[in-house]
Amino acid sequence: MLKAITFDFWQTLYADSLENWKRRQVIRVKKCHDYLNSQGHSCEISQVETGMDDAYNVVMSQWHQHKGISVETCMMTFAETLEITLDETEIAAIIECLGSAFLASPPILIQHIKPVLANLSREYSMGIISDSALTPGRYARQLMERDDILQYFSVFTFSDETAHTKPEVIQFHSTLKALNAKPAEAVHIGDIVRTDIVGAKNAGMKAIRFAGINRSESNDTLSDAVIDDYQQLESTITELSKRRKK
Repeated sequence: MLKAITFDFWQTLYADSLENWKRRQVIRVKKCHDYLNSQGHSCEISQVETGMDDAYNVVMSQWHQHKGISVETCMMTFAETLEITLDETEIAAIIECLGSAFLASPPILIQHIKPVLANLSREYSMGIISDSALTPGRYARQLMERDDILQYFSVFTFSDETAHTKPEVIQFHSTLKALNAKPAEAVHIGDIVRTDIVGAKNAGMKAIRFAGINRSESNDTLSDAVIDDYQQLESTITELSKRRKK
């Protein structure tokens, strides 16, 4: 019997777009530029933009190698590009600029998910397993609280906090341990085959691919089910539970 459900964050619980990411990046650059100049670091906004691009490239390079990296480390790359030295307090302030930009231009909670989470939380323990880029997991939690869904989850596993990323099995097993569930008793829901689906299946879990936002995935032979509307989720999980009993 299934006891636990884990969800990816990006393009699974929340929908983001390239246009929204670009808006967020403009806000990030302006906030960081204003802060740095207030601290006496003379730099052009174009330099800040290049530094932010370099920091983003670092985290994405690590992600493609299935390695987690802290946002603090990414900000060291940012400082190197600008040829400045930032102390711990300044790095923390820059990260606060990133987080506030995320909350100012956030991804959007996907349609129909909120009542489904409320229903599922009555029967299952639930957690988040998400890879991070330049948005620390704590700001994702803030957005979830703002959207009134944080209370449905009891465990949060973000790659910037663990130094691991999906599909590493440790991301799934550590989450399930905290949820007090065995892999065979759990299902993971995510949008990317190579991270969400491969990771969950290697961990011994069931896997549901959510295709409602990310429609670029193909050659998916691993998912136990594929849905594109969260109104399908509860019945899909019920069906997977029946399969488990056979």
